[in-house]
Amino acid sequence: MSKVVIKAENISKQYRLGLVGTGTVKDDLKRWWYNLRGKEDPFLKIGEANDRSSKGESDYVWSLRDINFEINQGDSVGIIGRNGAGKSTLLKILSQVTQPTTGKIYTKGRIASLLEVGTGFHPEMTGRENIYLNGRMMGYSRKEMDERLNGIVEFADIGDFINQPVKTYSSGMFARLAFAVAINVEPDILIVDEVLAVGDVLFQRKCYAKIEKLFKDGKTVIFVSHSAQSVVEFCSRAVLLYDREIIMDDTPKKITDYYQKLVFSKDKQKVLDEINGKKEVGENM
Repeated sequence: MSKVVIKAENISKQYRLGLVGTGTVKDDLKRWWYNLRGKEDPFLKIGEANDRSSKGESDYVWSLRDINFEINQGDSVGIIGRNGAGKSTLLKILSQVTQPTTGKIYTKGRIASLLEVGTGFHPEMTGRENIYLNGRMMGYSRKEMDERLNGIVEFADIGDFINQPVKTYSSGMFARLAFAVAINVEPDILIVDEVLAVGDVLFQRKCYAKIEKLFKDGKTVIFVSHSAQSVVEFCSRAVLLYDREIIMDDTPKKITDYYQKLVFSKDKQKVLDEINGKKEVGENM
C-alpha cells in the first residue's frame, strides 16, 4: 500500500495587493472582532480572481481556491497551468515558505525546494556560506554538511565564485548552486519550479538525470513546468491548475493535451465543459 507523504485539504490562499503582511491594522482588528464573535473572516468573501490581464475592483485576490489532493511516496507529479493559475503559490505552501489562508497541508519527510531563483540565499554571504545556511534550515548539522560539501561544490561547478557573495551571481549561477544544494541533501520530497529554465542545456541535462535518479530511488518529486515534453517524460501523474483551482488530475499526456487545448482554443468554456464531463464520469464509475 502506498504511503501518503503530502495531503492538501481545502487549501486556499488570499493576498492583499500592494501590501506586505496581513494588511492594515484596521483590517486585522476587523478580522479579530469577527473571529471573537464566531463569524467568518469578512475578507474571505471579497477576493477576486487572480487575473493579470485586468484590474480588479477589490484590494484582495485569491491565488488558490479549495485545493485538495494526495501525493504518495515515489510519485512524480507535474503541475501545469497558465501564468497566474496559482502554481508558484501552491509550491510555496507545500514548501512551507508561506501558510494557506484556509485549509491544512500535511507533509511527511524532509523537503528540498527550488522556487524562484535566489530563494533562501543571503545576498551578502558567499556561496559556500549559503550552502551551510540552507543545510541548517533543513535541519542538518555542520558536520553533516561538511560531508556533503564537496559533492555540492562539484555539481554546482561555478569555480571560484563559490567563495564570492551570491549577490554577484548571475541567475544561471544561482540555479546551479540552488539545485546542487537541493539534490545533494538527500530529500524525501523535491519541489522544483521553473527555475531550471535559466540554466544552460548541459546543466539542465545534468539536473534531469539527477531527478530521474530520485524517481528510481523512490523519492517524491513535484515538478512545475510549461514544457509539456518535460512533464510527459519525467512525471507519472499531472494536475492542471486553471483559475486558481485544480480542474483535472490524470496522466501527464492527457493533462498536457488539455492544457494545450485551453491555451489555443477560442472557446475555452467548451474545453472546460469537456473536462468537467470527464470528471463526472470518473466520479460515477
